[in-house]
Amino acid sequence: MIMDISGMGFTDELSSLQPGMTLGNLHIVSFVGKGAIGEVYLAQHEILGKQFAVKVIPKGFSGTEASEAFKQAARIQTKLEHPNILRIDDLGEEDMFYWLRMELIEGEMTAERNCIRTLHDLMSHNKGPLSQDEISYYLYYLLLGVDHAHSHGVIHADLKPANVMIAEEGVKVAEFGVTELIGNAWDDFHLSRKDARMEPTPFDPLPGFSRALPALLSAFEYYSPEQRAGNRPDHLSNLYSIGLIVYRMLTGRHSLSLDMPTQAVNGINPRWDAWMAKALAYNPEDRFQNAAEMLHAVPCLEASAEASDAQDEQAAG
Repeated sequence: MIMDISGMGFTDELSSLQPGMTLGNLHIVSFVGKGAIGEVYLAQHEILGKQFAVKVIPKGFSGTEASEAFKQAARIQTKLEHPNILRIDDLGEEDMFYWLRMELIEGEMTAERNCIRTLHDLMSHNKGPLSQDEISYYLYYLLLGVDHAHSHGVIHADLKPANVMIAEEGVKVAEFGVTELIGNAWDDFHLSRKDARMEPTPFDPLPGFSRALPALLSAFEYYSPEQRAGNRPDHLSNLYSIGLIVYRMLTGRHSLSLDMPTQAVNGINPRWDAWMAKALAYNPEDRFQNAAEMLHAVPCLEASAEASDAQDEQAAG
């Protein structure tokens, strides 16, 4: 029997929705995971038979303007049509939560039966640095997606490996357009806590959502200096976050150290040091000024372009 969950409360401690529940024409199949301000489920359209990912966001995470912020975030997301940005094609509202219907990233199952869907999953599974070819591959598509969003005036508020989905070709950036949602949740969390690990937030999320919101702490790991100071992110903040993501991919380290990439890992292209120094410059004006500039300076891609140019010259001669 399929249950209609419109207007009902959540009771499960692990996840808020259960298989068999429905959201309109979507049938909840299974729980996928939790994020900073919501939960993600696998769902199947009852008429089309197609599967989607559905993100559920509790209304308790923000103030009275949350509904409009949510709708605005969804409107922004639906305008970002690009192969390297995760597509959202429907949204809705119930008594206790909002929901977004997104394209499903299947992921790849490892021998240990762990599903790799994101860069975070991949790096956790790898337990060390990624190869320079892998890094250049993922970074190329990540910067294409981010550049497209920036060209439309859209800034990512929570750019981190868990929001970079691994697709059949390249990556798809998730969670664009949630600046107000993440911003409100982080402000509540950051301003009120006495102990970052234990102090509850002032809002009262639904059962099944963590009051301590450790996912927001993981987001903080990839914040730019100006974000850590409490300022809104801009396109240069996003590029700083990408620099931190690349540092982790290059070194396997979870947090930034004083070591340049060549000091942390043997055998990598020394040009990464200069690239990283510019990507992670403290002053925004000293960083790469746009995603295209950052992309053109990627060491391995630069080497590939030089080799291609040399081959063209030889062929012409």
